[in-house]
Amino acid sequence: MEGTFADRRDEDRRSTYGALMLAAFATARRPLSFQDLVSVVAPQGATLSDVADWLATARQSGMIEDMGFDQTEGGEMVGPRLFALAESARAVIRVDRRRGDRRHGAA
Repeated sequence: MEGTFADRRDEDRRSTYGALMLAAFATARRPLSFQDLVSVVAPQGATLSDVADWLATARQSGMIEDMGFDQTEGGEMVGPRLFALAESARAVIRVDRRRGDRRHGAA
């Protein structure tokens, strides 16, 4: 195997489906549940553990925020736990999109 252990470890951490899940968050108009993410990547062959691993890593890095649960009018928690793209990650995506627009506009 070529590369250092750290390089191989970093490569192993990258999810094959991470770009799809990130895109789902970037385009969502509401927080997403674990099941929402599964429905995005399962047709592409992802497993539940792929989604769980990516979500855990994204939360740990601060890219995704835990939004908790919806609440009834009485304050009771209902439904699945929800997650959203952190504002700092959203800002990076906006900058990246602008950079891409400039490249395509110049061509």
